[in-house]
Amino acid sequence: MSYNDCAVQGSCSVDPLVYSLIEVLLYELKQVTYYLLKMQELGYENRFLKDKIIKYLSLIILGYEFNRKEFEDIIKDIHREKEEVQKIFIKICEDKNLDCQILKSPLKLDKFNFSALINEGEKQALLRSKTLSSANKNLTEIILQLIKSASMRLVELKAYTSDTDEDENAILKLFNSLNFTTLTSAKLVKRINEFAKINFEIHQKLHKAREEYFGKIRLIEVSCSVKKGPAILASGQNLKDFELLLKAVKDTDINVYTHDSLIVAHSFPKFDKYKNLAGHFQKSLDNLQMDFELFKGAILITKNSQQKLDRLMRGRIFTTNELSGKGMSKITDNNFAPIIEAAKEAKGFIEETNFRSIRVGYDEEKVMSDIERIINGIKQQKIEHLFIIGLINHSLFSSEYFKHIVNELPEKTFAISTVIDADNDNILHLNSFFNTSLVYKILDKLKQSIDFEKFPVTVFLTRCNLHTISHLFSLRHLGVKNIFLPVCSADIITPNMVNFLSDKFGFLKTTSYPEADLKKVIDIH
Repeated sequence: MSYNDCAVQGSCSVDPLVYSLIEVLLYELKQVTYYLLKMQELGYENRFLKDKIIKYLSLIILGYEFNRKEFEDIIKDIHREKEEVQKIFIKICEDKNLDCQILKSPLKLDKFNFSALINEGEKQALLRSKTLSSANKNLTEIILQLIKSASMRLVELKAYTSDTDEDENAILKLFNSLNFTTLTSAKLVKRINEFAKINFEIHQKLHKAREEYFGKIRLIEVSCSVKKGPAILASGQNLKDFELLLKAVKDTDINVYTHDSLIVAHSFPKFDKYKNLAGHFQKSLDNLQMDFELFKGAILITKNSQQKLDRLMRGRIFTTNELSGKGMSKITDNNFAPIIEAAKEAKGFIEETNFRSIRVGYDEEKVMSDIERIINGIKQQKIEHLFIIGLINHSLFSSEYFKHIVNELPEKTFAISTVIDADNDNILHLNSFFNTSLVYKILDKLKQSIDFEKFPVTVFLTRCNLHTISHLFSLRHLGVKNIFLPVCSADIITPNMVNFLSDKFGFLKTTSYPEADLKKVIDIH
């Protein structure tokens, strides 16, 4: 693990070899990004290459062992693109008699085999480790996390609109800054804070595009019961991929169930017309492997979802990801015939089983009416501190912690909670799954009437995932001062990175002592 320095990096790969290979992809992407931006400065646009870079950037922090042949093809592709755009850049500079800087590349990619790629990745990782200070390593990792999150959302956003040029340029400019190891920590911090605005706007644009295409989110009860017959489970967060699946199965008797974040699909009216959509299947909040083992049909992992899977699952799991993981079969050109065939062969559930339903979505008009009353309470000085607990309404961290938080709230404080349903006059419980967009809408409405510089707002993040760092800086961009990090497993955010986020940016660490954590922010104000 010497070159996969998880004590420094914010996320650890399942395998040091994976990390080393990603280093090669990162290096090639950085170089081709440099030349693409230089060409833009000279007035030459290459939309196709820009789209390709964004697509590959959405793969840069992987959580699974991927298909080696597919990865090798991606490396070959981006290496070929780099050499081509570099050649054109040099020719333009010569023709115009310009003094253009050409990047040197220590990577030797004349041999495209895994052993050679791994060796080159190790060398690059070691060189980066020697070149960068500890602080800059962490800042680089934060930048990569932000780029990853933004690129994932942008890939889906591009399925709804072509008006993404400014967002793509912002991502590429931030990524290009990593080509220059002489940048100071102060400059990297400045660029991170500047990009937070762009990153948040991409998140907002995606939510708006979804509502314009699928209809405005509403509050709805979602069945968790199981129907008899063949079945497909769709997991992830890409609604466009999910719709394509539903269109593909519309003339079959296959029941389709959502899993994990895709539960939000039920709250969009357009999905009502797909009769194969049977409900939601999920038995655990933190054990995806168990859910997949218990499901009696085929499984689809939608684009940019990165689950770790056991190889014994091979044959039943399909993905629309650019890179398929071990145990997955790749869906190409939106051809869902293989997963449909697999679902038929699996036969599915032998009998119907009834389970409780789950509330998903929200009644925005009612919630905003409640928020208006909170704003009035703040203006009348009846509320002197506002707490928001959770961007989504379940937590891998013990709910006992948050029960203590809401029970210990002092006078003249109010909590908006997506986690704890407490019978208190000073708590507004938002009882529905996956309502990140709603929390951001609430904060936006609050900001229209309340000065966050003067009035204290504290946010507790309740779950750690690939977008956690993105959410941290989005909340900071919105003006929230007190933000508690969730409890994270080391394969998502390492303890070292948690400490760095706290020391460098002032994010607060959640401890095992809720009363002490609460007192920490109360005493500040």
